[in-house]
Amino acid sequence: CALPISDDTSPGHIGVIVEVTDTHVRVADQNQHFHKWDGNYSHELKLEHDASKGTWTIVDSAYGKPWNPLGWMTFPGVANRDPSVQINYNPKYKTPKFDIIRLERKTIVPTKTEEKCLDLTNEAEKKFVDTFGMDVSRSRLNEASANYYVGNFELLLRIYEATGVMHRIFLKETEKVIASDDLLELFQIPKEFWPRLRNSWATQPHSITARFDFVVDFNDNLKTFEYNADSASTLLECGRIQNKYAKSIGIDEGSRSSGFRIESLLKAAWKQTGIPKGSRVHFCVDDDDEEQYTALYVMEKAREAGLDCKLCVMFDEFTFKGTDGTIVDKDGIEVKNVWKTWMWESGFADYHKARAERGENWTPSASDKVRLTDILLSAKDDINVFEPMWKVIPSNKAILPMIYESNKDCPFILPASFEVTEGLKKTGYATKPIVGRIGENITITGTGGETLLQSEGRFGARTLVYQEKFDLPKRDDYYAILGGWVIGGISA
Repeated sequence: CALPISDDTSPGHIGVIVEVTDTHVRVADQNQHFHKWDGNYSHELKLEHDASKGTWTIVDSAYGKPWNPLGWMTFPGVANRDPSVQINYNPKYKTPKFDIIRLERKTIVPTKTEEKCLDLTNEAEKKFVDTFGMDVSRSRLNEASANYYVGNFELLLRIYEATGVMHRIFLKETEKVIASDDLLELFQIPKEFWPRLRNSWATQPHSITARFDFVVDFNDNLKTFEYNADSASTLLECGRIQNKYAKSIGIDEGSRSSGFRIESLLKAAWKQTGIPKGSRVHFCVDDDDEEQYTALYVMEKAREAGLDCKLCVMFDEFTFKGTDGTIVDKDGIEVKNVWKTWMWESGFADYHKARAERGENWTPSASDKVRLTDILLSAKDDINVFEPMWKVIPSNKAILPMIYESNKDCPFILPASFEVTEGLKKTGYATKPIVGRIGENITITGTGGETLLQSEGRFGARTLVYQEKFDLPKRDDYYAILGGWVIGGISA
């Protein structure tokens, strides 16, 4: 019985070795992959034999990344159980029937309020206060009440399960896309970036943050809308602010913030990147308050991991050094590691805009202004960017039909297609551009073909996908979208 718990997968799970061949070990395990088994095992691990040393080595890896078990549980001298003999379980060990997942929205008028619940000496929290204020009841909007959501333990476990399962499914499909020229065309990735994209997948397995958009109804269903794989938006709110707000009005007793794992995993994620201690990471953001306090929060954990960090709003911080594209900051330190809030698609667009403005034979000089493309798509391709370029694939909604077709039995996936199928006509569907942001250019169509909702935006010219309509239940006249965080590849 193997316990594949590693430094990279701290929650772990149990995997039971059920058969050994000359070349593989066959394992039955807890949802390492979501699929129907062909036999009595879920997958095979490669078995390597070194005759000179007399050793056998089990090789466990996924997506090009080794998984190193920290321990094994064996039963020497114990014969295998006779499968024809019925097992009699002690009733006290019988698994109780689980409650269905529950999510409630509550509204209270606080009877006590901690006036300064956020720390103004902390850079991220101060920037948040400067943006939204200190008061949890939002008195600046003339609201005296405070609102919050409460979920049961089954909901937390379901979110952990869905996050882990869906992350692995998206990575598996990402690998397929990156290997296929036809699929990269379908995803509308400019051809000149394919070599960089493939190099990113091959050389930069570590990432920092990603977030699923989940929804739950009143009937024990949890579904995935999409994967914001290249985003850290709302990280500070989930990891810290909501917990401090809860304590400030006394609703934390007997409960726990849903983001209680975020901070420890965020620090660990930076350690896993392999960036040497003391190296500088430039945190590049737009001139936007929310992007800045998010960056300051992520910077805080990067510093705790031993890295030197600098916040860079826009690009005035940077200049070219020489004519080979080398970029340095105002301290003269070369830019080698970057964390950014811009989506990669913005970098692609700026690349083409820069070429049109600068000309084909442009070479950088100290007098030229550094722009987004110079950092994300550096001439030497030697800047380590977080999130890595390969994140454009799982973030692209063209992947939604792929994950559905490959995993139709997965309970967390909504049917999706590149065309309006008869099945989608019966259920209603959401029309989405394969690239978009903040709900732009979305159309919701009902079962009678009527348009229920439509938004405008900048992405209307993109290829469209169609996803089954999942009715969001109202809770006190509000709709809730749950974020399933993936921090350093781990469900948070």
